Amino acid sequence: MKARRFAALVLLLLGASWAVRAQTTGAVITKQTKPVYPEIANKGLRQGNVNLIGRIDAKGRVQDLRYVGSTIEAFIEPAVAAVNSWEFKPATRGGKPVEIAANIALRFRLEGDKRGELSSPIIGDLSVFPADLTGRAVAPDGFPIRRATDPKMRVEAVLDVSPEGKPRSIPVLVEAISPIGKKIVVFEQSVPVKAKALDVKIPFTVTVDPDWEDGVWLLRFVVDKTEAGGGQFWVAVDPEHYAFVLPGRPLTVAAEKGKPAAPAGSSAPAPAKPTAVPKKTRG
Repeated sequence: MKARRFAALVLLLLGASWAVRAQTTGAVITKQTKPVYPEIANKGLRQGNVNLIGRIDAKGRVQDLRYVGSTIEAFIEPAVAAVNSWEFKPATRGGKPVEIAANIALRFRLEGDKRGELSSPIIGDLSVFPADLTGRAVAPDGFPIRRATDPKMRVEAVLDVSPEGKPRSIPVLVEAISPIGKKIVVFEQSVPVKAKALDVKIPFTVTVDPDWEDGVWLLRFVVDKTEAGGGQFWVAVDPEHYAFVLPGRPLTVAAEKGKPAAPAGSSAPAPAKPTAVPKKTRG
């Protein structure tokens, strides 16, 4: 009889756990304005990406946008202006709206024979998930990495590259940068790229160190010793009682003309630029 009661209790607890998990959802974009292609880049046949970070609050609004990388400066302002008008159905945990970290990459592409040609590789999409020991995601993109609870972190990146006629390999280095500037190499290897490919997927998992500090961490991608954009993830022992603080200055609508914004986490102060986050979009 006791064994039956115990089995019934286990099933009840499992059912409750699955019910809570079923009520945990990621943010869903409901309004996505495309950025205006800057005239100077259009005339110069320039293409590229802009990488931004921020958060999506419990009302589905974009907050605290920061710039972390771009192909050329001319793309930053229209990218931020477009994303600032995006709207989301907020993420939920246990059926309740919650705020999440947001990684956003916007692509600016021309039509025609030159479509996809880039001056250098840059991140075109980036998602970060809490994961179990097998590397399987246990929560949606942008949810916190719960230190001492989530043993691993899963990263799914898409690196945009200029198409070439022959297959090749490119060296990729990824650093995680802590809120106090500590750098940890989380990925380093040569990545194969198929002939004429416009992008390459780079998935990997990282073991979560119990000593990682709470806060927003940056992910910095370097391809063949050249900066290639990046994003963020956030670590928290108790996410329900955590103040979400992003590095750098928030971007504002009034830009300082002629002064590129310093990437989040850099030593230089970030001048104000037009405001501004996922699901990542192809422009």
